This record gives sequence, structure tokens and C-alpha cells, in this order.
Amino acid sequence: MSGEKRILVYGDSNSWGYLDDGLGQRFARRWPVEMQNQLSAVQQVSVIEECLPGRTTNLPDPVMGTAFNGHSPFEAVLLSHQPLDHILIMLGTNDLKARFNRTADDIAAAIVGLAQMARSVPAGRGGWSSALTSDISVICPLVIGQRAADPNWERVDEWAGANEKSAALPLALQQACNTAGLRMVDGNEFGQSSERDPIHWGEDTHIRFGAGMAQALQPYLK
Repeated sequence: MSGEKRILVYGDSNSWGYLDDGLGQRFARRWPVEMQNQLSAVQQVSVIEECLPGRTTNLPDPVMGTAFNGHSPFEAVLLSHQPLDHILIMLGTNDLKARFNRTADDIAAAIVGLAQMARSVPAGRGGWSSALTSDISVICPLVIGQRAADPNWERVDEWAGANEKSAALPLALQQACNTAGLRMVDGNEFGQSSERDPIHWGEDTHIRFGAGMAQALQPYLK
């Protein structure tokens, strides 16, 4: 156990493994699982999945309910899984929904706020009353597919204006992370959202994303 690296993934449906087929089943090779499989080939790791479809960064959702506010349980989640060597945060996609009226800069600031919370929580190695903090990586979510703006798509009203904000998020988040002294990994380097369901991913994207994240994270786990 002493040599095992413990990694927590805090995310939404695209980390939970919701596929683009609309069936709502959890994909067995979702990217956190694939990342663990790749990393386990070179070292002992345990990936803890704290992922919830519909989760926002810090917004109460009047449609889905209070359970989907990612800010509220975050500190308790981190402490309950202590010791954590590394925390991965990938949220922001659900903040794009029209009902929240957020800009890319607003979303970036909310993501950074979560990372700053994580940076202050003693969830790393050490005893319960003397734990260190964990290493943190912010992951920029994939730009959503163009079908989100198609007037014939059944959810177009819910996601009105989301394409432009989603496309602007990588730069906005990189700038916000730079200002805060946080590491950002741009998930768009590893895949793209589906055009069948523009919010979610296909199987191939999950597998590529997991492999890409394993490669990006491995240098920080030594």
C-alpha cells in the first residue's frame, strides 16, 4: 500500500462513462478506468471515481436539484478519501447550459475555485491531523459537438449558445490556471465530443482520453 499512488477523479457524466448512444449505461472502459489500466502497467495506482452526470462546478441546478452542485460536497469528498496523491478535476460542461447564463471566463473561474479549494484541503499523505495537500491537475473538458447548435436537435434550447462558450473555454481556463499557479491539461488533445450526442463521448474517445491522461499524469506520480 505504501507504494501505491491514489488518484481521485472529480467529474461529470463524461468521467462517469455516459456514452453517446443515449442508453444511459456506464461504459466499462470509461477514461478513468482506462487511465488506471495504462498507469498500472508501470506502477501501482488506485483511481477513485467521484463522478456524477449533470454535475456543475458550483451552481445549484433548479432543474436537476441540489445534489448536482459540485462545490458543496467537494471538501468532504477529498477528506473522506485521504490519502490522495493526486486530484484530477474535469468539470464545466454542464455550466454551459443556457439556464446558467455563464461566460467561458465565469466557468473557468469556477473551475479554478474548486482547484484552489482542493489545494487548501489536507487530503494528501500523512496522519489524519497532519496530512499534506495533494497534487492537482485541472482538465479542460472537450469542446462540445456542433450538433448542439442544430435547430433539429431535441436539446438545442437547453444548450443554446454553448458552442461558442465551449470553444472559448480552453484559452479562458489556461489563462485562469496560469494566474492561479495551477497545472492544466487540455483534454482536447486526446479526443473530441460525439456528433451523435454532442455533449457526450463515444467509446474510442474514452479509450484515447484515458491513454492520453495516463501519459500526461505519469511524470507527476513518481
